[in-house]
Formats: sequence, structure tokens, C-alpha cells
Amino acid sequence: MRFSRTDTGTVWTAAGLVNELIQAQDEHRLHRFIASALKLDLVVLDELGFIPFSQNGAQALFTFCSELYERLALIIPLAWIITTNLKFADWVQVFGDERLTAALLDRLTHHAQIIELLGESYRFRQRAQQGEHAE
Repeated sequence: MRFSRTDTGTVWTAAGLVNELIQAQDEHRLHRFIASALKLDLVVLDELGFIPFSQNGAQALFTFCSELYERLALIIPLAWIITTNLKFADWVQVFGDERLTAALLDRLTHHAQIIELLGESYRFRQRAQQGEHAE
């Protein structure tokens, strides 16, 4: 399920997008769903890696990302952001298939600017500060 949408972009949780892709596939409208996403200027895929995907879900997400990758290859403006706490080596745990994961990572990283954020979670830091103030 989407949790945010603007005129030019959409933010999905990874699990939410996979659920929408599977539903669209079951209703024989996957290509229409992807075509509407291709009209966006920004796609944000949040929380990748929290929930492993079924084989069907992983394949649907691969199809979605491959279509977006092809759009990038045509130099049509599209930006996408993916957030995850996983190292690339751990992505196979989410997608369940080593070859599919390697092919997906190849497409996602080809034109990518990878930004790795290190350090403690801001949520953890806030909880710790709240705990200090409560004492």
C-alpha cells in the first residue's frame, strides 16, 4: 500500500509495492500498473529487506525494477531511491533467488549513486534521550 504520493512521485514500502504488483498481476493489469509508474519522476522504495518476498513477489518486483531501469537507459528523467538496512550480499535472503538478486542489483546499481549511512539510528538515539529525561 502506498503511504505517500505527490504529483511527480510515489513512495512505497517494499512490501506494499510487492503486494500491489501481485494484486495487479492477479487482475491481469500488471503492465498498466507499471506503465503508470513509468510516468512518475520519482519512485521511492522504502524498507527493502524487512520482509522476505515470495517467489512471485520477487519476480514481480524484478519486472517492475527492470522496466524502470529500461526507462533510465533511454535517458528519460526518472529518479528512484531505495532504503534498506541490508548489505547487498544479504539481498538474496529477501528475494530468495541468487540469480534474480544479482540481475536486480546489476540494474539498480548501474546508474546509481550509492549513499551508505553509518551510525546509530536516529530513533534509537531519540529513545535514549527520552529515557535520560524521564529519570
